[in-house]
Amino acid sequence: MRTMPRLDDTDIHIRAFDSNDVSAVMQMFTADTTKAHAWLAWNIANEHQLAQLNQPPYGERAIVHHDSDAVVGAIGLVPCIDQFGKVGIGSNDDGATHAEVGMFWYVLPEWRNQGIATAAAILLRDYACTQLGLRRIIATTEYDNIASQRVMRRIGMELRRNPSDAPAWLQIVGVYEPARTIERFSDGTYLRPIYLDDLSEMLALWRAAALQMSPTDSAQGLRRHLAVSGNLAWVLCNADGRIVGTVLGSDDGRRGWINHLAVHPDAQSKGYGHRLITSVTTRLKAQGCEKVNLLVRQSNQHVVPFYEKIGFAVDNNIFMAKWLEHHE
Repeated sequence: MRTMPRLDDTDIHIRAFDSNDVSAVMQMFTADTTKAHAWLAWNIANEHQLAQLNQPPYGERAIVHHDSDAVVGAIGLVPCIDQFGKVGIGSNDDGATHAEVGMFWYVLPEWRNQGIATAAAILLRDYACTQLGLRRIIATTEYDNIASQRVMRRIGMELRRNPSDAPAWLQIVGVYEPARTIERFSDGTYLRPIYLDDLSEMLALWRAAALQMSPTDSAQGLRRHLAVSGNLAWVLCNADGRIVGTVLGSDDGRRGWINHLAVHPDAQSKGYGHRLITSVTTRLKAQGCEKVNLLVRQSNQHVVPFYEKIGFAVDNNIFMAKWLEHHE
């Protein structure tokens, strides 16, 4: 059976609800005794049946304060089906729905502002990613729910704002992907994942770096790249958050690829290009790639010594391409 173990932190732990938790359930979800008993019975049965079927441990669990042994809230993993393309999850924003794994939490009012929601969310986040192997967890809330957004940020989620205010529960979507965590350096710069909102700043950088642009350097092109290879798409930022370098890595299942490696002219000759390449090649190696390819245009041959210095070599190949759509 696949059961979730008790998860412990310094001040709290997460455990399955049991039949003695009726009063806490009434405080959290309903003041109706009959409904509280029914909800609790369903939750207990749900956990048992999912475990019997060796299914993921979806459902709510109790957040318990160590010292008082009081149930102070609830947290759980839930299957979510919605139009997540509106916030850049998936390769298209076509109005279609698809499934994600969401995290839900609730803390009783008298126990709020003590870091309990953050501690519980970190416990469940780490369990879900390391033990269940989840590659992405989401959480949703409204524009004005600043408290929930604060918890999302504290547990490492990227907050994405839905330009459409309906439905209300999809106004803000927090996204946590363990393969897309920020890497900081002693000089104040940091590597972070590329977000959809970065496109205009990246386009300006690519123009400044004299990168040859293509029709796929668009919002739709970036959306598709992030959907397929988001863990390999990175920007290097300086201490004030300005993007000074980019790289779009990808994995075709046999070979890794490097595209759009660019460093702003004002930030070149500082090792930033090497740092960006290393971030992608390290991840490609970790996921089983044995070879990394890149293309250099004839008009850009002055960069060849840079790549040779970090281990790349010129292959005697003929590159061919075909556009699947007509581009002017």
